[in-house]
Amino acid sequence: MLLVFHEATYDPTAWLIWGRQIAGGTLDTVGGPTWKPLPVLLTTPFSLAGDSGAMWLWLVVARVGGLLSLIVAYRLAARLGGSRVAGVVAAVALLLAAEYQLNWLRGNSEGLLVMFSLLAVLRHLDGHRRQAFGCAAAAALMRPDVWPLFGLYGLWLLWRARDLRTAALVFGAGGAVLASWLVPEYIGSGDFFRGVTRAQEVVPGSPGSADRAFFGVFANGAQSLSYGVYAGAVLSLVVAPRDRRLVALAAGATMLMCVVAAGATGPGFTGSLRYVTLPASLVCVLSGVGWAWLAGRLRGRARVGLAVAALAAVPGVALSVDRYGEDVDRAYATDRRLSALPGFIERAGREEILGCGRLYTGPFSTQVVAYRLDILQRDVGIRPAAPGTILDATDSPLEGSPGFVRKLRESQWTLQSTC
Repeated sequence: MLLVFHEATYDPTAWLIWGRQIAGGTLDTVGGPTWKPLPVLLTTPFSLAGDSGAMWLWLVVARVGGLLSLIVAYRLAARLGGSRVAGVVAAVALLLAAEYQLNWLRGNSEGLLVMFSLLAVLRHLDGHRRQAFGCAAAAALMRPDVWPLFGLYGLWLLWRARDLRTAALVFGAGGAVLASWLVPEYIGSGDFFRGVTRAQEVVPGSPGSADRAFFGVFANGAQSLSYGVYAGAVLSLVVAPRDRRLVALAAGATMLMCVVAAGATGPGFTGSLRYVTLPASLVCVLSGVGWAWLAGRLRGRARVGLAVAALAAVPGVALSVDRYGEDVDRAYATDRRLSALPGFIERAGREEILGCGRLYTGPFSTQVVAYRLDILQRDVGIRPAAPGTILDATDSPLEGSPGFVRKLRESQWTLQSTC
């Protein structure tokens, strides 16, 4: 799986574009997705390796983050549950969470987000509070949903220490996180909140477009994990009255879900499955603790019964694996299409592609087209008009647009123009 996908998906490609621009002394964020500080901090030096090299380096980082998130989930659950069983259940549950593995395999930052967030909890439990705050700051540089918990933890640190050094750390880190999100957006678009506006664009079928978006986010997010994972999390709360750490994790997961749901209700964010990855990872940790707790209390035939119940769940797991296989097939088909683009551009000719008015493509290809042609994201449209050129997948609905004549067609891409 690590070697199947060679191309980053939509958002990561935008981070690569911005990293390349910053390395060249410019920045234009108009036409791109929401700005994310931490990924661009890495893609900027990566750009020195060239377009393909930068993409490969980022994919390595995203995948390492995803793999490490499984290790940290194992360690955190094993620490809380006092058992390796807890760690194994948590790691497997996280690995099988809907879309999670495919997200970081294709370059999204969810693996890094979960890794830093769970590591923050682990470092806190180990008594290294400043390191925990640093990990939380890294997570806050990837998702604004983390800001409330990051801010509350900083205030708690300040209340505990009550010294100038801690105050400088908390307010300095908080100011740096806020500036890292807003200042580059202003430089790149002239609008501090362009990213917020961009994230509010309606995505048909998303929870944010539902009539009751708040509850829609919870209903949609429930698909992330299996019933067995939720059952284990509930079991862990049987122990919770004697372990405030589990209560805190459950409260944190609930708070994160409410933040995402409130964002879908008010500002109108999509509230998709990617948005609920972090609270889902906390539920996985709780589930590991819960099932380990139950297994530790069963004896003899009861333990055999638990094993039989686990085996009975195999058909459900097989069904999940089957659905996962379908997702992989679709992702692989997309990856093959994206991998074919540089060669198609070379054969078609960059001047031929850009020499006839505005360039157009499908809504999910804008970033990769801009990246491979080294043009601004704002210069790639999605609603063709003459004069212009269409560069899109062969199965694109833009095929045969009125006034456009086919210039070149191959197995993955097609070029049409009004010239």
